[in-house]
This record gives sequence, C-alpha cells and structure tokens, in this order.
Amino acid sequence: MTEVQKQLICETLMFHADRPDGDRPSIVRLGVDRASAAQVMEKASGANSEFQLNEIHVLFAALVSAPVMMPSEEVFYERIGFFREQALALAGGLVSAVEEAPNWTGEPSGSA
Repeated sequence: MTEVQKQLICETLMFHADRPDGDRPSIVRLGVDRASAAQVMEKASGANSEFQLNEIHVLFAALVSAPVMMPSEEVFYERIGFFREQALALAGGLVSAVEEAPNWTGEPSGSA
C-alpha cells in the first residue's frame, strides 16, 4: 500500500474509533470490536502491509461504511481528508488484490 492509501485507511478507522457507541455497533460495522480495529489500524499505519483475510475485511468495511455514515461529501472530506470516491475505489482495490493473490489458500484467516 502507498502512504496515501494507508492514511485513507487509518482516517476511516479513526472515524470508527471516535464513535461514542461502543463495541456492538463496531462489530456490526467492521466485524470486530474497537480494540481489534485499533490493532488493524496500527498494522495498517506500519511498514508491514501483509494482512490476514479477516483484517482485510476490517479495512474494507471501514472504507465502505464511513461514506454511508456521513451526511454529505463535504462532511466526509472535512473529517477524513479524502473524497468518498477514493475510499470506495480503495475498497474495490482491496477486493481485487485478494482475488488476484496467488498464494491465498481460501482460509478465512489466511494471508492475502
């Protein structure tokens, strides 16, 4: 991932982390509790860009749910620093990368 992609991912994960509604809504939105999402965010901001499939799901879910949760493009841009289209394109890129990964075993926790 590029530094810009990492920044976009981290901003959407931070948006979810800043929500006051707790772990249950986080599990519905991202598939994991807030602590697990924070671990994925830390990993995404680091140099290691190898993720387990379940972690890629967290990244994807953060990217596609954040635009839905903000009432306008302007609010999204002010909060995240990117356009909605960029978040959705990166989410699509994650899916494409998983589909094209030659060493993916099909296991839900496998590396992609």
